[in-house]
Amino acid sequence: MTKNNWQAVTIATQNEAVESVADILRTVGADGVQIVDDQVPVKVIAYFENNEQLSATLTKIQSQLNELQRYDIDARPGTVTVASVAQSEWENEWKSYYHATRITRHLTVVPSWEQYLPEQQDEYPIIMDPKLAFGTGTHETTRLMLQALETVIRGGESMIDVGTGSGVLAVAAKQLGADTVLATDIDESAVEVAQANLILNPVAKNVSVTVSDLLESVDSTVKVDLVVANILADVIERLIPQVANHLTKDGYFLVSGIYDDIAPQIIDQLHISHFEICEHMIMGKWHAFIATQQTN
Repeated sequence: MTKNNWQAVTIATQNEAVESVADILRTVGADGVQIVDDQVPVKVIAYFENNEQLSATLTKIQSQLNELQRYDIDARPGTVTVASVAQSEWENEWKSYYHATRITRHLTVVPSWEQYLPEQQDEYPIIMDPKLAFGTGTHETTRLMLQALETVIRGGESMIDVGTGSGVLAVAAKQLGADTVLATDIDESAVEVAQANLILNPVAKNVSVTVSDLLESVDSTVKVDLVVANILADVIERLIPQVANHLTKDGYFLVSGIYDDIAPQIIDQLHISHFEICEHMIMGKWHAFIATQQTN
């Protein structure tokens, strides 16, 4: 085996489980995550080096897929298939799959290898290397968050991006005029991924990235205008009680990664933690919320 040989690991699943499956693949060391959602079942494809660790990685993937049912996530059929991919095929696959995509009025996600000229004066490119991590801006949950950011940012805001992944939301916030941005992720490799993508976007050169389990490692005295999170629904439930301590009085909590079945539960948790939902956004089976703290 050589380092130039790769394995494409494909998981067949349901649309509602895409975020969860992609997160599983990323956390076990995937060198890329590709989503093919124009068919049923949806396919989530990840690339791994063909080395002695691959067998253990596949076992871990299957085990974590089996665990999803505990969280009422329908990942059926959940089948895992493996196929060899040469280095050149791997690189070309990414380049054929990802192209510049206009997500909102102002934001366009551009893969790092494409030369792109904005079509309008107020169009801002977000340069991403989609080989690196989930969060390229094409999935519904990320689209919802980009729309939410465009809705609330006026310029000069401070923000924490929880579970930053690829760093796409941090870059978007800077492009829209946010002043200071702190990005966190529990996974050290995700932090490295975000840092690499931030380098591709000079506007985001002053974004700080740190390893943290949600907000636990963030200084308790830090208060910001925005806390944003596009993460798994069960993790969102842990995050919600932490957010209020880090928001300014008129700050916004933007959250996505929530599919149809779990949305009522997240709404309840927001209300329990004294958040008022300003806007409920839906795309396909996915939900996002813009919330503020309730005033007495």
